[in-house]
Amino acid sequence: MLVTATGTRITQAGANAYYQAVNPSDPPNQITADIYKMVRPENTHFGFWQNVMKFRKGQIVKTSELNAEFPPATVASLSPATGLAAGGTAVTIKGTNFGPGATGTIGGVAATSFVVVDDETITCVSGAHAVGAVSAAVTTDSGTVTKATAFTYA
Repeated sequence: MLVTATGTRITQAGANAYYQAVNPSDPPNQITADIYKMVRPENTHFGFWQNVMKFRKGQIVKTSELNAEFPPATVASLSPATGLAAGGTAVTIKGTNFGPGATGTIGGVAATSFVVVDDETITCVSGAHAVGAVSAAVTTDSGTVTKATAFTYA
């Protein structure tokens, strides 16, 4: 790992201390643009969101801090787990860390009427797909998470 220290009055001891403080399994990241997080104030409806500044441009943040603020979504289940190959099945996706702007696919086909009800529930309608078991994927600001064989087209 290459560590570059710039400035004045930097001593070898100071540089060594900095180098030892950097954990290679939790590397620092320099924020290149202000990062906001959509939050829902307590005791408000899920549709009411506010932008809250989390990290400023130029700030140095450990990877673990970023992950803690923006945890990845999980997909636990789809209900019903079976639908028509022609599509049109109303599906409820249960999981965690869903947020505004999430999108999803069932069998690689974009789900329609996609609504994030709350941070644990999404409702949508399946698209048409060939018969068989397929995965479901939800994409949030933190990335895409996939649940294998989550839905079966019949």
